[in-house]
Amino acid sequence: MTENLSLNTIGSRITHLMREKEKERAQERRRNIHYLILEFLWEHGYTNTADTFFKEAKLSRNFQVCDNIDLENIVLEYSDYYYEKYSKYPKLCKKTEQPSIPTVVGTKKEKLLKGDKRTDDENIVKNKTNQKVSIQSNVAPVYDLNNSMTVVPLNHCGSGDRISSKSVAEDFIFHNEKIFKPIDELYPPRSEWREIADVISREILLKDLNTHWDDVKGLLFPKKLLKEATVYPLKYPSLFNGKFNSWKGILLYGPPGTGKTMLAKAVATESKATFFNITSSSIISKWRGDSEKYVRVLMDLAVYYSPTIIFIDEIDWITTNNGDSSSNNEPSRRFRAEFLARLDGLLSMQEATVILLATTNMPWNIDVALLRRLERRIFIDLPDDYTRMAILKFYVNKDLYHTNQFLDVIEMTKNYSCADLKILCKEAWMCQLRPICESLENNKLSLSDIRNENSINNVTYLTDALKYIKPIGNVFVKEYEQWNKDFGLYKMT
Repeated sequence: MTENLSLNTIGSRITHLMREKEKERAQERRRNIHYLILEFLWEHGYTNTADTFFKEAKLSRNFQVCDNIDLENIVLEYSDYYYEKYSKYPKLCKKTEQPSIPTVVGTKKEKLLKGDKRTDDENIVKNKTNQKVSIQSNVAPVYDLNNSMTVVPLNHCGSGDRISSKSVAEDFIFHNEKIFKPIDELYPPRSEWREIADVISREILLKDLNTHWDDVKGLLFPKKLLKEATVYPLKYPSLFNGKFNSWKGILLYGPPGTGKTMLAKAVATESKATFFNITSSSIISKWRGDSEKYVRVLMDLAVYYSPTIIFIDEIDWITTNNGDSSSNNEPSRRFRAEFLARLDGLLSMQEATVILLATTNMPWNIDVALLRRLERRIFIDLPDDYTRMAILKFYVNKDLYHTNQFLDVIEMTKNYSCADLKILCKEAWMCQLRPICESLENNKLSLSDIRNENSINNVTYLTDALKYIKPIGNVFVKEYEQWNKDFGLYKMT
């Protein structure tokens, strides 16, 4: 009896383990299919679809498709196997019944009540002339709606590959993200350069940052100079031809927290150009010689997607002038030589509109050779009285604008940067919330009893915060003034 129970237990255990193994194999098959699809999309230039699929499928960058595996070869081998077994090739796709293109009438609720689950947001095209309507983009093949091929968006909320139309006669537009031409013409698929190009292409800013010039408080003169150097050459190219071409290198320098990165975001929004956001992890590799290849591919892609802006935040990490012997080893010298050589070639190109936009907090650490290539150098100084007032007004109640205490706070924050002012207002907001939070913790108040105006309603909170928040933007003030006197071309006025 006991032996039978033991055998039954062992049998159940084996069955359970086999079931678990089969479940793991099924999960691995699904995972492999996902990565094969992702690789296929990347190879054929559907970069936005691949990015969206990567996010929705929650894939990991720790896996990649093996070199001898290809989705097209798998389909071909399956077709050969099917032909050997059944003496005919498999039919992988078939046409659906010929549906009539619905007319978009009524509200979404009425269409749902009538059984039509599609809405205007899902690209219903109204066909008035009974002619064939095709959707075509620069990254996808032509789809004929009358051939009954149903195109389902990967993300209902929209992505760069989602297509919408207001009418048959209008051009199709893309929402939220930009669409770029595939790089098959630049590098062949499965080549080493193509793999590097795929990595660098991920640094292209696809979504609109929605940061405009007016969102940057103050800095009127730097904004004017940036418009002249970035927006005007793209908007009026005929004015920047011949001997007087546009600036190719721009450096924003000044104390930390003065708005240099935010100005770059405004440039990305206003210029409408291809925007590369390059960091050290984008072009620095631990493998010998790879960093130089990354620099070359970056410059090739910049010309390929021209007009282009290459943004490098804290550019002093690339080539420094601090006399550190550790930065003068062979890999660093080779990377520096490649970067400066490619940058020189980039600056000498008249046909492609490519601009290098860089920022730094320590301009005196930048190599002189790199500094020469940054033609327009703009000093972003600490905010003046007008700018500090504009920033503080954004956080305080409007009833405090003209009080003497508010004007005193503006005077007391003379050496504060824009970031320092924001931290100051956050501390003042916490001072205002502190008694409310204590009452909530002691059950003396409920959230429904609180009227949240989302602004500082008393200048006393700002003065209290001044005791704890000290400025850090005034570090190296004398160094900035001296460097600006020696090398700077423009200063905020």
